[in-house]
Amino acid sequence: MVDHHAAAVAQSVARRLAEAMAGRRLSANRLARASGVNRQTIANVLAGTVWPDLMTVANLEKYLDRRLWPEQGELKPSTESPCTEGQS
Repeated sequence: MVDHHAAAVAQSVARRLAEAMAGRRLSANRLARASGVNRQTIANVLAGTVWPDLMTVANLEKYLDRRLWPEQGELKPSTESPCTEGQS
């Protein structure tokens, strides 16, 4: 499987979100009400079935007072571009 930077970012956001929720003992319902982000969107991000958009991440970060987006250089850089994947 080819390593995609965007997928790694989405996984990192989901992991950080889960950690923040666990640390505050927040359910998806409670976080949704407090942050204004749809509960199903939160559940989908946690499950990895969607990649969160910028507004979603920004709203969650604001409520949680915690950075969800990975720091520069935190993730292993991808060696292939998604545009050239599988091309010889």
